[in-house]
Amino acid sequence: GVVATGVRRSFGPVQAVRGIDLTARPGEVTALVGPNGAGKTTLLLVLATLLVPDAGAVTVAGFDPVTQPDEVRARMGWSPDVFGLYDNLTCREYLEFVAAAMRLPRPTGEARARELLALARLEDQSDQPVHTLSRGQKQRLGLMRALVHDPAVLLLDEPASGLDPRSRVELRALLRDLAGQGKAVLVSSHLLADLEELSDRVVFVDRGLTVGEHAIDALPANT
Repeated sequence: GVVATGVRRSFGPVQAVRGIDLTARPGEVTALVGPNGAGKTTLLLVLATLLVPDAGAVTVAGFDPVTQPDEVRARMGWSPDVFGLYDNLTCREYLEFVAAAMRLPRPTGEARARELLALARLEDQSDQPVHTLSRGQKQRLGLMRALVHDPAVLLLDEPASGLDPRSRVELRALLRDLAGQGKAVLVSSHLLADLEELSDRVVFVDRGLTVGEHAIDALPANT
């Protein structure tokens, strides 16, 4: 899973993360909740090997993102809040391209693309250009991209943002299924309501600090 202890990260004089502690266990969906500017995305970028922390200790799937980034990337799937999709590729071509980038053999990549399109309920759109998809469909395709290499850890930044109610239900079912497979799923949002029904645990952050951690069924009444 994911373990972060005392993580700090500044950008010049701005302290984006001042001391975050977090654990995301295999087989669970962990929600990272806090207002905009709380440090959620910065922490996820550190976990995803895209930023080096100024201080603190981090492991993802048992490896250090700073000293062992290749080991982490081989076991971690990352879906940012703004994801780049190649609009002129079809959904199938896009996932096959990602599989090739992950150095999967071509037959394996083709089979994986078919499997993921079925998982995302995008089989009917497999030969449609990405730009024709709805926002919810693009969100699901972006998540499938993170799953191409069957990672043990998933890092998802604001995956429910802008989704309609039906798409939220579909996302919830998908993430619960992935956790049921033993994956550690860490999902961020600025709204607890977006994640409460799909999460096992919630970590609250504010102003770059961890301010609380609870099992979902043990949340304080005034949360």
